[in-house]
Amino acid sequence: MTLLGFFGADGSMASMRKFLNRQGYHAIPWGQGRNVPPEGIGGLTGMDEMMNFRKDVESVVAGLLEKEVIRSGKRVSLIGWSLGGLYATGLAHRRPDLVRQAITLGTPFSDPRGTSLYSMFRRVNQAEVTEETLATWTEHAFDGELEVPVTALYSQSDGFVGVDIAQLPQHELTENIAVMASHVGFPFNPLVRAVVAERLIQPEGEWKPYQSATLKPFVFKPA
Repeated sequence: MTLLGFFGADGSMASMRKFLNRQGYHAIPWGQGRNVPPEGIGGLTGMDEMMNFRKDVESVVAGLLEKEVIRSGKRVSLIGWSLGGLYATGLAHRRPDLVRQAITLGTPFSDPRGTSLYSMFRRVNQAEVTEETLATWTEHAFDGELEVPVTALYSQSDGFVGVDIAQLPQHELTENIAVMASHVGFPFNPLVRAVVAERLIQPEGEWKPYQSATLKPFVFKPA
């Protein structure tokens, strides 16, 4: 299942799903319209409202995953772009019964002040943002015991999300991989697709760190 960035709709990751379907997967959209509150960004008067929106979306996605697991008899891999990666990571931590693995593309895991979207949000909404609220935003993605793999793809040339906030905390089931991609170009980038395909092809329960000899010259894994 593909999970979208803020303001994105299913069409934004249609080409990624088409690519995955050609590889033999059953790639599905989330089918919930645009990834934005019904009242629009103007209804988000502060980070608390944004946090509530995020939790609501994760709850909806969990319901969709439950239906898919019942239909297929298999857990679902999640590919989340930007904000969608936060949904994917949170569900990987809290619902390993539904999630096989999560792969994130240019996702801001920690302090959202390191994103250009946050600057726009602050211009529209002038509510005070506290350090406590920001900590809650960061910690929510990692709330729960991680039992399934999560891979974060990030880029020095992202342009929206800083490298320092786009990487996962160290864990035996997490991995950070740097690729050359722009933020808006992640789902369309051939290198990104190749890395995603290599991660998905691993047998369930036999996850290993990324080690493709073919693509090794084009990706970077921090020590």
